[in-house]
Amino acid sequence: MEEGRDYTPEEFEAMFASQEGSNRNEEVEQGEEEEEAGGSKPSGKVSYVWKYYEKVPVPNKPRHFRCVCTVCRDIKKIMKSYAWSIGTGFGSMSRHLRNDHGITASGVGSQTQTQLSGFMSEQAGGGKPFFYSQKNMIDHMATFVNLEELPFTYGESVNLENFNRLALQPSYSHVNRHTLKDRTMAQYKEQKKELIAYFANFDGRVALTSDTWTSKQNNPFMCVTVHWIDNDFFLQKRIIAFDIMEEKHTGYNIYLRLKKTLDKFNLTKKLFSISFDNASANTKCIDYVLQMDDLLLNGDLVHVRCCAHIINLSAQEGLAFLAPLLEPIKTCINWTRNARSMKTQWKTLCDKHGLRNKQWGTDCATRWNSTYKLIKQALRYKNVLTEFYNSHQRDEDAMIDNSMWTIAANVCNLLKPYYNATNVFSLVYEPKIYAKDKGESSSSSSVTTKSARFDDQLHSILFRRTQSSSSSTSTLATKELDDYLTHGVDTNDTDFNILLWWKARSIQFPLLSKIARDVLVVPASTVASESAFSAGGRVLDDKRSRLAPPTVKMCVCKRDWDLAKIRRQGAKEFDPLEADEIVATDASSGN
Repeated sequence: MEEGRDYTPEEFEAMFASQEGSNRNEEVEQGEEEEEAGGSKPSGKVSYVWKYYEKVPVPNKPRHFRCVCTVCRDIKKIMKSYAWSIGTGFGSMSRHLRNDHGITASGVGSQTQTQLSGFMSEQAGGGKPFFYSQKNMIDHMATFVNLEELPFTYGESVNLENFNRLALQPSYSHVNRHTLKDRTMAQYKEQKKELIAYFANFDGRVALTSDTWTSKQNNPFMCVTVHWIDNDFFLQKRIIAFDIMEEKHTGYNIYLRLKKTLDKFNLTKKLFSISFDNASANTKCIDYVLQMDDLLLNGDLVHVRCCAHIINLSAQEGLAFLAPLLEPIKTCINWTRNARSMKTQWKTLCDKHGLRNKQWGTDCATRWNSTYKLIKQALRYKNVLTEFYNSHQRDEDAMIDNSMWTIAANVCNLLKPYYNATNVFSLVYEPKIYAKDKGESSSSSSVTTKSARFDDQLHSILFRRTQSSSSSTSTLATKELDDYLTHGVDTNDTDFNILLWWKARSIQFPLLSKIARDVLVVPASTVASESAFSAGGRVLDDKRSRLAPPTVKMCVCKRDWDLAKIRRQGAKEFDPLEADEIVATDASSGN
């Protein structure tokens, strides 16, 4: 038996159809009679192997065949083929069935067979039998374990093995942690190659966000996230770097890291902007970035300061001034939380007022949003808190009254716009430059006004884009811009989608639609990188604190890429207003 090349289903059909039907059938029958006895005696029985292989005669070679796996054909994948002649064995073919499809001689025709002929997968297209493959199972387990942030030892669980064998698949075998890790790494490298190749052919501009973080193990990491709008006008993001950064966090060193990442992913000449927080080292890094070639408008638009960070500083400053006014309410909440011996009374009061038994959290001094959320929740329980707290106070001056709750409500109203704005800036799949509060109404005049803010920039970008082109191209581009500015964006739809609007008009405005993809992608915050740190903190938990930095990078990046396929990045896994809880590196050096 000799292993040959692999065939696609189309190649196999072409090869199969080219043979003489009668000649093929005669030789196949003769081969089945002699195969078991090595060609000397007919065995009187046919091997199970031939249920899963199609024999194709080799031209001008009697008794020689190409045997193609029909299981691979049925599940629409590259088909294994083997050279076989009458009188030889077929160990390679049986090993392929066992290792790649989980099919053995003992499994066929029994209740434990791995070919579940009665199971038809509608999701997979319907009408096709399910074939269990240990290799295929390991591939999917590697993806599952990484998405769920489970340890690589998950596959070694005896309980998992028993569950799978008894309830799902009798042929299941446990997966060694080294095998699972190696398979995850192989998938990561393959996806990375695909991403690099994609960006090599990408014809637009990208925006970056970057930040630094220190793990619980005191290892400093730098994250780089790329954002772009694809040809179908879908906003995309990928984490392309999550590297340990042991050198000093100076502006030049940060620049070198960014430049290396851009070069690796073919993005050096496609950079539109970089979103940073207000650390001085990041500002210094921009000075080096501005020396790069191929920046749009000579880099005038390259530096974007994190709006969420600015909002956070503003809210912290205002809350520090208002803190004394909230102290009576916070004292009441803290006392209630610590009154363990009176939980029954508290529960009775909650039931009396038709509220659930609330367990109060703590207020974090470094997170303004924790104060906002705590006070907002307390306002719903103000009657219960007032009655419960005042009934146990002997000093009337220590009691709370309605005037204190009025102050608390006013403070919440002041902080609400900050909270909503931070959430809007943190959206993953909506352009930040246009993003608006979903609760607000949208009028044609307001949308047109927002568009008009970019008139001057559009003229400048259009001029730079066409200045090296012919005069006729420049004239057409100018006409296109004038036509756009004349008609504007007129809509009263509260579900108005700016990306779909541009996609629908990409033929009418071919050049402007490309500029729109460049401009609308710009992130207004570094939340994308901070969410990666949140994921990194979960990867490097107490049970996996010894993971090597390359493994951490693999887990964080691959998980983000897999979530991007189903557009679930950032879904219910990161609160942008809790970014201060992350132990971030203070890159204060401006060298």
